[in-house]
Amino acid sequence: MKKTSNLKQPKCKHCKQPFTKMQPLQVACSYSCAIELAKPIAKKVIEKKERENKAKLKQSLKTITDYRKDARYWFQRWIRIRDLGKNCISCNTILTAISKYDAGHFYSANSYPQLLFNEFNVNSQCVFCNQHKSGNLIEYRKGIINKYGLDVLFSLEKLADDKTLRTLNKDYYIDIANHYKKRCKELEK
Repeated sequence: MKKTSNLKQPKCKHCKQPFTKMQPLQVACSYSCAIELAKPIAKKVIEKKERENKAKLKQSLKTITDYRKDARYWFQRWIRIRDLGKNCISCNTILTAISKYDAGHFYSANSYPQLLFNEFNVNSQCVFCNQHKSGNLIEYRKGIINKYGLDVLFSLEKLADDKTLRTLNKDYYIDIANHYKKRCKELEK
């Protein structure tokens, strides 16, 4: 009787030809096949490093305005998520989809930068009230009183009167963006 080996010869992962293993974890029959197998992996590593370098460069070129935009984006997104399913602060229209309403400021963000990220000053408004009725401020004021009370309205008025010049730096905007990004993720769960 002839003894037959139960061991099959492995096939090269690249050229698919049978070969004899010289090492236990060997998957290619030759160096050239091993190099060909490694090319896609090396390409992915290089692409990942390029993406990381591009992200670092983009981050290093950011201006204060860019950081402010990021902070506003996350803050306003949080306001929209917070108020989803509630009513427009001005006209009581039910807000059903985040893309269908704005994060409207009672005190304008450009005129009152000290209230830009104030959670009581910014509430969800339907697009019509915010953009076509210039904020519908008389009804907005009533909405603040109904939602938060007179004390909050008076504190907003006091903050609006405070014209102290504030220098807002990059770190401030980064902190705001990170804070509201975290809060958005918590609410989205």
